[in-house]
Amino acid sequence: MQVLDTVIIGAGQCGLYTAKQLQDKHIDYLLLERNTIGQVWEQRLSGLRLFTSRQFCQLPGLSLPGSQNGFPEASEMGRYLKSYANRFKLHVRENAKVSALTKQAELFLLTLESGEQILARTVINATGSNQTPNVPQISQQLSDSVIQLTAQMPSLDLVPNNSNVVVVGDGASGRQIAGGLAKRCRVSLATGTNRGLPPNKVLGKDLFWWLKSLGILDAGNSTLVAKLLKKRNPVPCADFNNKQLKKLGVAIKSRLLNCAGNTLSFADGNVEDVDMVIWATGYKDNTEWLKLPHCMDENGFIHSQGKTPEPGLFIIGRKWFSCRGSELVLGVAKDVNHIVSLLESHMETQKEMV
Repeated sequence: MQVLDTVIIGAGQCGLYTAKQLQDKHIDYLLLERNTIGQVWEQRLSGLRLFTSRQFCQLPGLSLPGSQNGFPEASEMGRYLKSYANRFKLHVRENAKVSALTKQAELFLLTLESGEQILARTVINATGSNQTPNVPQISQQLSDSVIQLTAQMPSLDLVPNNSNVVVVGDGASGRQIAGGLAKRCRVSLATGTNRGLPPNKVLGKDLFWWLKSLGILDAGNSTLVAKLLKKRNPVPCADFNNKQLKKLGVAIKSRLLNCAGNTLSFADGNVEDVDMVIWATGYKDNTEWLKLPHCMDENGFIHSQGKTPEPGLFIIGRKWFSCRGSELVLGVAKDVNHIVSLLESHMETQKEMV
């Protein structure tokens, strides 16, 4: 069985750019994607837009077509990632889902869902943090008559007209969903802690242009700027801030506390009967395939700046990996360069030990 230098798991923006960097450095690699390239983006809610403009949604070496000051739909990102892989002729295997990652002596053994096995000296997990919808346990207390969906639904057409809907989660996706349903449904948005709701543009420029120019996006995790951002947790929401949503007829609710039957209870004491709940409550890691218990806990992968407890196993594509920009496409290059540097150092050390 051939032994590869590196296997990258996940052909999203981080995985693709990592492959490009390894390819440029003539490091033997294979990039595995459980679906097809860009499929996750293309299956996102129809019409859903990113809150960063196109100028900040592209990887080094290839522009995202369209107005650089406009905000792309999720489906555009799917097409863009496909074109990126094709442009640079990256070594990608699609429909190659990893079902198990173990160690065999000093090598990593990857078993695919098809039964095929691959040996590698190092592994980079680039599956990202937006894998499995993080639906709270209280959802199980809802009646079977209440329809439950997540922000991963493909279209708002799944919601019948005149439904009484509560969208739980006031991030960018939850707010767009609430605004999109307001014309034909009775919609409430359950929020969490108070957070900043800045516009997408300031003085005609993308908010992230200002944040990038001021160095805020690149501020390290331990800096005062980063601590303030984490505490405030702002989300650019354009026409879907509280004031605009209320104009559309959306009722802004406080934090959801409990579910019982078809009734939701909120932190301010209000209750509401519902036909449907849409959970836009974020995502969590999927670690079912990781058979290295010392590398994960209840929150997912354990890592420090991309290094896991298992030498040679690295991870990338996590919120606040190094800074606020890590969660965005514009932060990919910085974090990938860091991981590739760690990988090269590890491989050099291994050579010296032989």
